[in-house]
Amino acid sequence: MTGFLAELGKKVAERWVALLVLPGLVFTAVATTAVVLGHRSWADTGLLWRKSIEFTRLLGGPQQADLARTAVLLAALLAVSAAAGFVARALGTPVEHLLAGRWPVFARPLARALTERRKRAWNKLRQKYRDAEDEGEHGRLGELAEARNAVALTEPRRPTWIGDRLHAPATRVRKQYGVDLTAAWPRLWLLLPDSAREPLTESRQRFDEATALGGWAALHAALGVVWWPSAVIGLCAGLVAWRRARVAAEVYAELIEATVDVYLDDLLERFDDETRPIRPGRGKTVSERFRKAT
Repeated sequence: MTGFLAELGKKVAERWVALLVLPGLVFTAVATTAVVLGHRSWADTGLLWRKSIEFTRLLGGPQQADLARTAVLLAALLAVSAAAGFVARALGTPVEHLLAGRWPVFARPLARALTERRKRAWNKLRQKYRDAEDEGEHGRLGELAEARNAVALTEPRRPTWIGDRLHAPATRVRKQYGVDLTAAWPRLWLLLPDSAREPLTESRQRFDEATALGGWAALHAALGVVWWPSAVIGLCAGLVAWRRARVAAEVYAELIEATVDVYLDDLLERFDDETRPIRPGRGKTVSERFRKAT
């Protein structure tokens, strides 16, 4: 047990350093540079060098008092870095809402306009697909389907691609099986073996890491008020976060739908006595049971 706890503590410490302290140290260094240089002297490396020498002198020599002062300064640096990490992780939630199209009330007119724009584009491409299908142009169907799915896998209901991609499994599962995925998913999760849970957990963690990077991007962008190069850093980090979130959302949504396809029979067998194959009526019956008539 002692060895297990020691190893667990080691892993927690490593993860704490990787997720909070190291990015926090980078942010603290950028923030210090921003305060020292400002807009007027944004590229004055000489000034930054002189300030760093002054800080080194502040740490002093090997005397006991100087060592204590150094230890306090290092502890404060770690504390500030960790605090910045917690703020960035907390900002990951509003970043996720922004990427997923769950926007606040004041932004709803813009959200509706973007959703309608995406819906028109999707319906136009769907009509082209149907026309090609009716005319027997089967060689174009793959290309047209790919173009339609690039807008959204199902008819858009969100102002962003990521929001529609995360919502698509529920729509497709309801259409295929008649199952309310929101109600069924907690029960299905309990039936999954570890081999099925691990990819889902890992893909969700990658999405969370992408949104946390968006939090760091927001912090760096805020520093742009003091030192404009920090805004450029925030913009670049934001673009990387957006790209990573798109990829992670695609993988996560695909794994959710695949999990339902593979394990839904096991769930329905526990809650319904009808035999296979899965039919929409059967899924609706079980979904009503999950909702408990609410």
